[in-house]
Amino acid sequence: MQTPDGRWRVEVGGVGSIAWYTLVGPGVSRAVPSVDKLADVLLEVGVDLSDFIEASPEAA
Repeated sequence: MQTPDGRWRVEVGGVGSIAWYTLVGPGVSRAVPSVDKLADVLLEVGVDLSDFIEASPEAA
């Protein structure tokens, strides 16, 4: 998923039943273990999780 302007994106990774999320944006690339932590990190950088939209596969 990404912000409509493409400035911020979230990449999802994982192995088996373990998932993690990586926030990528201007000067930031930070992996977090849960959606709750992702929301916390987004608040730190001034972005709201509700601003994100589904990204096309080409955007990654």
